[in-house]
Parts: sequence; C-alpha cells; structure tokens
Amino acid sequence: MSKEGVLAQLDDSRSQDNVKGIDISGLDLTQCDISETSTEMLKGERVILRGGILDLAYFLDADFTAANLEGASCNQTAFFDCILYQVISPNADFSYAKLSASSCNEANFSSCEFDYANLWASTFVGSNLSDATMSYVEAADACFDDANLTNADLSNGNFTGTVFRKSNLTGADLSHGNFTDCDFTGAILTDVCWDGAILKNAKFDIGTQPNK
Repeated sequence: MSKEGVLAQLDDSRSQDNVKGIDISGLDLTQCDISETSTEMLKGERVILRGGILDLAYFLDADFTAANLEGASCNQTAFFDCILYQVISPNADFSYAKLSASSCNEANFSSCEFDYANLWASTFVGSNLSDATMSYVEAADACFDDANLTNADLSNGNFTGTVFRKSNLTGADLSHGNFTDCDFTGAILTDVCWDGAILKNAKFDIGTQPNK
C-alpha cells in the first residue's frame, strides 16, 4: 500500500480501538506524525520512521523488526508484546513509554531517553544502550544479557529480578536503584556507581561483589 494509504489508515485508528493488520513495512515515513494512533498486529519491518512523532501511540503485537526510529519521539508510547528486533533508534525519546513484554534484542538504543519508562519483562539481549538515560524506570524481570550499557544512567530504577549476564556496565550509574535478585555474573562492572543501590540477593562473580 502507498504511503498516503497507510497514513489514512493510521489516521482512522485515532478514532477507533486497535485497528488490525496495517502494513507499513519498508515505507519511508521520515518525520511523519503517527501520534495517538491505535493498532494491533501492525507490520512495520524495515519501516523508516526517522525523526517521526509516535507520542501516545498504542501498538499491540506489532513487528518493527529492523525499523529505523533514529531521533523519533516515542514519549508515552505503548509497545505491548511487540518485536523491536534489530531496531535502529539512536537518540530516540522513549520517556514514559511502555515497552512491556517486548523483544528488543540486538537493537541500537544508544543515547536514547527511557526516563520513567516501563520496561517490565522486556528483553534487550545484545542491544546497544550506551549513554542511554534510564532513570526511574520500571524494569522488573527484564533481560539485558550481553547488552552494552557503558555510561548508561540506571539510577533510581526498579530492576528487581532483572538479568545483566555478560553485559558491559562500564561507567554506568546504578545509584539508588533496586537490583534485588539481579544476576550480574560475567558482567563488566568497571567504575560503576553503586551509591545507595539495593543489591539484596544479587548474584556476582566471585571476587566482584561491589563495595558500596
């Protein structure tokens, strides 16, 4: 379908509940405004939404595999049970977004803003979150295995039960966060700030237990 056709469908979704099966795969929607749209099972593989406005949009079971969201605004956007595999989204704004139970593996989220976002039970395996700000997030039961979190700000977040196995947390700020029952085995923890962090029952490699 043409760019104009899918934009018309998305516009219709603003006044309906969860319009199903819209296909925007491969389209160039650079800087398009699809804020406050509401869709289910949207197909968005390799769509280009660079600089797009997705604020307050609602995506249920959407597939954004290899989509380009560089610099996009996803403030308060909901991604429930979505696939964001290999998404390219450096410098995007996910503040207050809801990325619950979504697959965000092998993606580029470098320098993104996730402040106050809900990342509950989502996976970021092998993803690049270097220099990302993730303060005050709700990220219980999430997975950051093999992720690049160098210089990321995870302060004041709830990461209860989250796994960081073999992740790179060099220079990261984990101050005042709740890391109860987290798994940091194999992680690189050089110059991590642990000030005020809760580490009850957290797992570390032998000899790497942080001194707070």
